[in-house]
Amino acid sequence: MTWDSAPIFDAAHRAALEGGKPLIYVCPPAGWALAPLGARLTPPADDGPLLVLAPDPATVTDVAAALATVPALAPVHAVTGLARTGRLLADNTLRTLVTTPAEALGLSRASALRLSAVRLVLLAWPEQMLALDDGDTLDALLAETSGAQRIIATSDEQLPALADLLTRVAHRAPVAVGARAPDVATTPTVRWVSTDEDRRGVTARAVLDMTNPARAYLWEPLAARAGRWSAVAADPSVFVASAPEQERVPLAIAGDLPSADILAALAAMADMVVVLVRPAQAPYLERLATHPRALRVADEADVARDRAALVRRRLRERLAEGDLTGELLTLGPLFDEYDPALVAAAALATAAAPAAPVVEDPGWTRVTVSAGRREGLRPGDLVGALLNEVGLPRAAVGRIDLRDGFTLVEIRADAADRAIRGLTGISLRGKRITARPDRR
Repeated sequence: MTWDSAPIFDAAHRAALEGGKPLIYVCPPAGWALAPLGARLTPPADDGPLLVLAPDPATVTDVAAALATVPALAPVHAVTGLARTGRLLADNTLRTLVTTPAEALGLSRASALRLSAVRLVLLAWPEQMLALDDGDTLDALLAETSGAQRIIATSDEQLPALADLLTRVAHRAPVAVGARAPDVATTPTVRWVSTDEDRRGVTARAVLDMTNPARAYLWEPLAARAGRWSAVAADPSVFVASAPEQERVPLAIAGDLPSADILAALAAMADMVVVLVRPAQAPYLERLATHPRALRVADEADVARDRAALVRRRLRERLAEGDLTGELLTLGPLFDEYDPALVAAAALATAAAPAAPVVEDPGWTRVTVSAGRREGLRPGDLVGALLNEVGLPRAAVGRIDLRDGFTLVEIRADAADRAIRGLTGISLRGKRITARPDRR
């Protein structure tokens, strides 16, 4: 069995990468699997950033975290808000931009991202984008980046759903294989737990609590990200690494979706294998393992029940200690007005209630709209569009300053991104408008 799943790039692959030609890269749909490919990429220094398109926000976060381990691609930015991303792009501080197709198009319409300046586009698992009905958006982006090199990362280049796309953008492109799923699943039954990127550490601890192994191994594909398991690694019985454990263990946890070789190696060294996956990765795991079964770990309801049991235990202990005279003197008058049980419940709720959060005023920001007096635009037109089409509350819309060829609109800062996305592309007074952050 092999634990070194680094792909082999032959002369044809290197020639494609260095010559700006299309390349197809086969790997599991997991961010870590793109890191070896990322190490081979050299984004242009002065033109637009390397544009990485991922199918959904969870995958965007995963891919960005993995590519951030490649120094040549830094700084890497995952798009979570159009206004902030627009500022970073304007400052020319990014080398790699990871986003969904819809957000990329939104950045383009807001004039924050010049798609014509992009020289390298990496499509991360476009089969998932097509399954999400993002085909039209993807086609629009590819048309506007027609001069860019195309690299397609896919779980399987033979998928019928990809045939048309690959014919159009990567016809006869060489295929580099990082890791491929087998034609028939051969790894014995494994268990899997659905989780997201932010809860992997919590989920791993829940698996350990449930199974209670004397010793466990946790596989982390990228050594640079081992720190995300710090709470798990604090347990001396848990070994976190990217290399194999030398002795057999009762439990092996795959901290991310593994390749077929790695999953087979984990199954060979452990009595039980549990794989942590995002929901979108479960179909790929089914191609690797025979009859994978979901493992139910403690959810929020379980945690709430445990917390309630703990509160009851502590109350019993306090009652056993006696001497509650002061508390009884405080609550006694209420017993004449309310049932003592209700008084006790109110006291418990008051003690457990968190302090009221301090709500900060998000402030205001100005948005430039590409139409003004010359087009016959009126303030009421914009207010109506923001309230009825974008769905903003009236309190989120401030002063509207009509100019000859454009309009400045004050929007609450926490609603500015939503306003820009919603206004861009609609028609007012017969003119299709765009909106972008005002930089005056």
